[in-house]
Amino acid sequence: MSQRHKEARFTPGLRADMTPQQIAEMFDDFADDYDEEVLEKGLRAHELVGDFLATTYPESDRSSLKVLDVGAGTGFVGLKLKALGFTYIDALDPAQKMLDVAKTRNVYRRLICAFMDQNRVEEIETDFYDCITATAAFNEGLVPCNAFAQMIRIVKPGGRIVFTIPQKNINNAVEYRDRLLPLIDKLAAEGAWEVTAIPLADGQLAKSLGPGVLYSLKVNVSEKYFEI
Repeated sequence: MSQRHKEARFTPGLRADMTPQQIAEMFDDFADDYDEEVLEKGLRAHELVGDFLATTYPESDRSSLKVLDVGAGTGFVGLKLKALGFTYIDALDPAQKMLDVAKTRNVYRRLICAFMDQNRVEEIETDFYDCITATAAFNEGLVPCNAFAQMIRIVKPGGRIVFTIPQKNINNAVEYRDRLLPLIDKLAAEGAWEVTAIPLADGQLAKSLGPGVLYSLKVNVSEKYFEI
């Protein structure tokens, strides 16, 4: 099997000069080994996001909620949510081979091969989802800051965008450094969303990712345009 851009799998800083096509190719070539390598690194972000949703949504409501798993990969979040009683879960990922593996989990209704960025995903209607989840997606070369406009569009007012991010990505990633936190605060000040930020200790996201944050952005509007 080809191993295109293998060195950038766990060294996101190397992705800065990669095109979206190259990012998708990297994850396509990673699909067969992804579960083994990620579990070896002790990834737990999907557990944290699932547990947060379980504390947010009563069990009696979960089967009726529509969830979009952004950067779904091979389906770790989907499996966790299904075990908690969520049944309407769609997957979005730029790597088709990742989605092919995720399909075998039998937890997703739709599997959409696309990036979550500033571009409209035509398959997704406005105000369609109750919640968006993203665990390893806020990483170099994946979800950019300007993707929030599309996330706001597809989440119903009152719905949530729930994601995790390592602190080192906030501090060091070209896409997020000096941009992500000011944007979150700006949109909160303008009434687009209400912010819950839960600090995560070293080891909670994974063995070697260091501390991080779980964000829950409760969306108040159907659409929001902004400049960054």
